[in-house]
Amino acid sequence: MFKRIKKHLESMSLYVVCDAKDNSVTFSTGLFKRLRVMKQSEAKIIVFTLAGTNDYAFMLNPPELTPEETQLADVKYDYIDRSVGFECLVPTVNRIFFDYGLPADTKWKLTVKESVTATGYRYYQICRPDGKSSRS
Repeated sequence: MFKRIKKHLESMSLYVVCDAKDNSVTFSTGLFKRLRVMKQSEAKIIVFTLAGTNDYAFMLNPPELTPEETQLADVKYDYIDRSVGFECLVPTVNRIFFDYGLPADTKWKLTVKESVTATGYRYYQICRPDGKSSRS
């Protein structure tokens, strides 16, 4: 019982704030700690669609990819807001909002679900506000 409560409380601290105006994705403090970013200058993010769904996810420092092969975003610290995140260019936050049926005129706080690929790499699914996954 205690483990379920602890897991639920942890999941409440894992979220991103997405802003379509500047295509930014900001990590919650809990998510940033979970990512274990040692040096922001070496941290790269890839955003992708999960196979078989229309849901988006991101991965920190994806294996077997080079910047020449795909669009990788740098993890950056925002001195004004005192937050850490990245600029999402491919796909854009506007595209994510469109696919999730969200209006792009406000920021959205979206829960993130941590998962592991079959090959053992950690990724973070950006959940829809209604909690439902969309199957293609």
